[in-house]
Amino acid sequence: MIALVTTCFLVFYILIPGALFRFATSFSSVKLKSFQRTRSQEATFAVAVALLPFAFALAGVWFFPVMRHHPFQIREGTYTERRIDYHHASELLVTSDLSKLLGCGQQPEPCPARNHYWHSVDRVLRRQARFLSWYYIAIFAEGLIFGLSASKYGDWQSKAGRSRHRRFAAAYNWVTRKFILPNISEWHVLLTDFNWPKKDRVLVVADVLQNDGHLYRGRVEDYFIDPDGKLSGILLRNVDRFDLHAYRKAQEESGEIVTSENYWKTIPSENFYISHSAISNLNVRFAPGKTTTFEDLTRDVLQEEDIDVPNLDALENEDESRDTGDPHHPDLYS
Repeated sequence: MIALVTTCFLVFYILIPGALFRFATSFSSVKLKSFQRTRSQEATFAVAVALLPFAFALAGVWFFPVMRHHPFQIREGTYTERRIDYHHASELLVTSDLSKLLGCGQQPEPCPARNHYWHSVDRVLRRQARFLSWYYIAIFAEGLIFGLSASKYGDWQSKAGRSRHRRFAAAYNWVTRKFILPNISEWHVLLTDFNWPKKDRVLVVADVLQNDGHLYRGRVEDYFIDPDGKLSGILLRNVDRFDLHAYRKAQEESGEIVTSENYWKTIPSENFYISHSAISNLNVRFAPGKTTTFEDLTRDVLQEEDIDVPNLDALENEDESRDTGDPHHPDLYS
């Protein structure tokens, strides 16, 4: 019986909260550092994320009126009565002779003491179910806050230099470095615009050298990690492949340095997947996702200084306004 209770305690108070926290963070674009851990690592992770929700739920069911009585409403009784209920429940767990404990060995059925003990167990279970309900709600809310805080890292970090945001930035930086960044996958930081403000719309561009010597470049659409948190593959869009054979031949024929940009060949594919086992070298850089005009820049500066933004008439150069290039395969590299 004790082994069964211990297993239930680990499942309901440690393992389920850890899984619920990861589920809540999955609503954001952030990926945690590792999805599969050893049992000791999983227990440590679950305990760490459960400390604040556990304290909140415990204080709530003791002192807050709504949390104290809902859900699973029962007559609470006095502190002494609640203590007796838990004492009876613990006696039932450790006893090896239930009939002797209840004093029903020589008594005919029904045994009054038996109902007394089982009523205590019923009240204990209802109290624990109420606590777990608020505990899980707090864990889920913590996961949502974690995901939101992590996904806003680029935006909130960009406000650190502004005087009116320095206190917020200092507190956010401390929380981020202590609790958020250590639990985020390093691949998410490297292969997404995690460090950049969302308004900049930065595109992540990768140069991938395969084991067979083929070189590809393209925009990182998605990435995949295995249960151990290691990169298993990368998905690219707007992919070009470098024609190394033609490039070397042109160099030999001209005897001079040839511009390599003319030897990138567009691959007519919407998505291009490369497995990690085929990657020999990976280079990542960030390209602007839009052209910032003088009007956009001026408007952003004025808004940051809390100045009313008038209607600005920006003069555009004819060459800048002309639409050039293939709209289905944008130039990410010039």
